[in-house]
Amino acid sequence: MAKIEFKTDATSLALRAAAIMGVMYGVGFLLMPQAMLQLSGDPGVPTNPGWVRWAGGYVVGISIGPWLASEGWLKEQPYIAGLAAAFTLSGLALLYSVVSGEYAGAAWFIWMPIVVLAVLAPAMWWLATK
Repeated sequence: MAKIEFKTDATSLALRAAAIMGVMYGVGFLLMPQAMLQLSGDPGVPTNPGWVRWAGGYVVGISIGPWLASEGWLKEQPYIAGLAAAFTLSGLALLYSVVSGEYAGAAWFIWMPIVVLAVLAPAMWWLATK
């Protein structure tokens, strides 16, 4: 069995901490936006916060970049992979909001980003594998 070794320098630890915090917030907004917004204590919390699920997907995806960078990946590949995950999760979250009936706004307002993300996500995954 291969032994996995993690870098333990300050930069790697800071990048991992950023990634972990991003994933924690992102998963919260992706899976339970109502609870996350209630936790904020903001009196302006919307009555139907399902529309913010896309932000959770984006934050989770973006959080992958710092983790990969902490492992020593070079150039922009970690960020492309993070964007690919962000676009995929965000698009799926928006689609879920439509299919579940959670979204009650203007149809064009949600379908436009769904279509854009459906194009961008595969493009980013392709770039990440190059």
